[in-house]
Amino acid sequence: MKRGQVPGGYSYAPSGGGTQMFESAIPLILIAILAVFVAGKFGLVDFSGVPILSSIFPAPTITVGVVGSASQSMVDLLSTEEYHNFGISYAGSIDQSNIYSGVLNNFNIVILQGEAVCDRTARMAIANYVKGGGKLIVIQDACTRVSNDASAYGWNIGIGSLGDVMPVTIGGIAHQYEPWQTVPVQGELKIVNVNDPIFNGVDNFQFDSTITAGITPTPTSQVDAFVDSSSIGQQTAPSLYAIIESQGLLTGKVIYFAYDPSTMAVQGVGSNLFLNTLLYLRGAKG
Repeated sequence: MKRGQVPGGYSYAPSGGGTQMFESAIPLILIAILAVFVAGKFGLVDFSGVPILSSIFPAPTITVGVVGSASQSMVDLLSTEEYHNFGISYAGSIDQSNIYSGVLNNFNIVILQGEAVCDRTARMAIANYVKGGGKLIVIQDACTRVSNDASAYGWNIGIGSLGDVMPVTIGGIAHQYEPWQTVPVQGELKIVNVNDPIFNGVDNFQFDSTITAGITPTPTSQVDAFVDSSSIGQQTAPSLYAIIESQGLLTGKVIYFAYDPSTMAVQGVGSNLFLNTLLYLRGAKG
């Protein structure tokens, strides 16, 4: 029997085909590794939660600034080591008098909190920030009044107003709350939009905080959660909107909280919700 011939008369030709295939695949493997490295370094893909890769690709920095006056619980929450480990960098509170065109572009996420009265210039700058792709969290009745008109209320005041980007209006049906109230409420926060990333690992929880009543979602918004309560103050209100987010904006995103989420987080209730919100907003659109 000749070399290269097997019983039955069939022949074979010794070759290094397997080696050649492996060698030809090396450039593709290197390209794939390079693509992963570039994606991780530029924050296109978050590898910070992968044990082996977390030391090479730490969590991308998310710079957060508060326009107005952050509550102490919000300051404490944003300054925790846990938030720092997830890349959250709290830049402090900014007085609205320092808000002008382009200033807010220094932040990945802006939180509007603590001041009901805002200057028209600041309101327009905040709205333009969102329209330009910025991410905004509005808490309770922040910026619902303007400094030069005591009779005006709500976000939809003037041209280029916050109302252009807000997922809610304030005032309620038939101005039942004249036009709204922020009151203590006990009940249960119930999740509506269960597939929203902000509720990852979060279930319905007992609610005990103050909430702004008298808000109405816009037709294009998404209601994420509400508080089921038997009463607010002296008035009956079986359910109150709690978390609502914008839908349909081109690149920016607004999430409205009718309560201060940090007050619940420091109680250890629904503690991951606000952190999830910040992480979600970093890449969210609309």
